Amino acid sequence: MRRVMIANLKGNEIVARPVYSINGSFLLSTGIHIKKSYIVRLQELGVEYIYIEDELSEGVELKDFIEEKTRENCKKEVKKVLENYSTQGHLELSNIVTAAQNIVDDVLSQRDIIVNLVDIRRKDEYTYAHSVNVCALAVLVSIKMGYNKNRVRDIAVGALLHDIGKVLIADEILNKPGKLTEKEQEIIKQHVIYGYEAISEASWISSISKVIILTHHENVDGSGYPFGWSGNKINSATKIISICNVFDSMVTQKTYRDAYKIYEVIEYLIANKGKLFDEEIVDIFIKYIAVYPSGMGIITNEGQKGIVLKQNNGFPTRPIIRILEDEKGKYNEWVEIDLLENKKVFIVDTFEI
Repeated sequence: MRRVMIANLKGNEIVARPVYSINGSFLLSTGIHIKKSYIVRLQELGVEYIYIEDELSEGVELKDFIEEKTRENCKKEVKKVLENYSTQGHLELSNIVTAAQNIVDDVLSQRDIIVNLVDIRRKDEYTYAHSVNVCALAVLVSIKMGYNKNRVRDIAVGALLHDIGKVLIADEILNKPGKLTEKEQEIIKQHVIYGYEAISEASWISSISKVIILTHHENVDGSGYPFGWSGNKINSATKIISICNVFDSMVTQKTYRDAYKIYEVIEYLIANKGKLFDEEIVDIFIKYIAVYPSGMGIITNEGQKGIVLKQNNGFPTRPIIRILEDEKGKYNEWVEIDLLENKKVFIVDTFEI
């Protein structure tokens, strides 16, 4: 299985992971062959890539770290909450705790986790998919930090609802294709206040979840908002969400910029340890992220092109790769290299196959 940009599809490819509509129904099911008319429709719907099975990706191990059903159900629940709040002015949150607990259970059920980001997003579901991804990443980090189940669940609920205040921000500002003015940036910053006000009276939501919604844009050096808190003034749960939020936002394409490559985002997090982000939490976070996801096209220091086959647990920068082309663009047969064993070869860039 490998990821292919919609623009690179030729037709007749076999779908490896289903693509869902915004209401959770199938757009494309696993196993069907792509028709050219499907490609046009997917582009119209804002789907940027899909996963396919072919000879090139034979042997690629690509598994989401939460179940596909869990991910889609969580998206629907977050969508329901945000839509009810924006149109009716009240919250229906009864299923959010269940959705959060399902993510916690999925992560706890796995022994070894290296996160391959494999969710397929549509542009019109960015907010929901983002909330679920931030939640899943935060749950993983919280578990690895040794938090008990109740605290992990509270962090998960806060993560799913962290952007609830954005439903009160005008779409023309939220989705503006160009640079925001200073006034517009100040309006965006109000979403943390709006979000906190929406849930402040909800007795069943824990104080941890509420703090996350209010303070997830605080930075450890005091440069964040809304209070400009620094260091130990910031709750550790907030510090976790801050890292997960920035990571998922940066690896996602926006109206005003292309997605950053995962290794670029990892470098950004490392560069800002002790400045924007908590050092210990960054170190834990990057330990479990596949810097070069399975199925991704890669370029080595020797000029070879290949594809990532699978991850080496505990070594997210040293996966097992298959070389497809040598430095001259030729190869008679595919060669596999375990970068954990071959220390002379390393990855210098990625590309869309």
